[in-house]
Amino acid sequence: MPDTREKKPLSEAAQWFLRDFQRLLDDFAKETGAQIAVVNQGGNLVIEILGPQRVHKLIMASEEGRTRYRDAYKTALSLVRAQKKPIFVEDFAGYACVWVPILIRGKVIGLIVSCGGRYDKGESREKLIEKFSKLADELGVVNKEDFLKAAIDEVKIVTKEDVHKRAERLIKLIEILSETARTPLKEVFGQ
Repeated sequence: MPDTREKKPLSEAAQWFLRDFQRLLDDFAKETGAQIAVVNQGGNLVIEILGPQRVHKLIMASEEGRTRYRDAYKTALSLVRAQKKPIFVEDFAGYACVWVPILIRGKVIGLIVSCGGRYDKGESREKLIEKFSKLADELGVVNKEDFLKAAIDEVKIVTKEDVHKRAERLIKLIEILSETARTPLKEVFGQ
């Protein structure tokens, strides 16, 4: 459900915080090779998606891909609100994701979605081509050959340990921010 609250202009402190937060996450995305999305309680992006792998850009170029990611963010918010801890999943395209809640005093005010890499399930190249061809058709991708190259050849293989380490780093970042920048954090997320 979209956030229908009227948006107040951010204070100077919140604007500085948001720029610094975005820079931190951009560096994190570049270092890990993961895509980072930050959403508020309404499931709306707080900052532009950072560090998307080329395959994610191709998926997001389709209306169906954008819709699926929007729906995934809403599902993620619902689940982390209930569990108040990171949740590890594979997204609809088969990429390793972690949903990390942004908490202030035990209340979920937003979510960081870190998605990138693919788990090695022992699938043959032919099986991967079949799987991603089907996804390309569902999304209405025009250049299927380019999509397959991005989806299969350009995405690195990750382990569950890699994704857990990524989550631990994001959790520490959020803990620091919730203690040191509580007011700007609340303002940015509309609290």
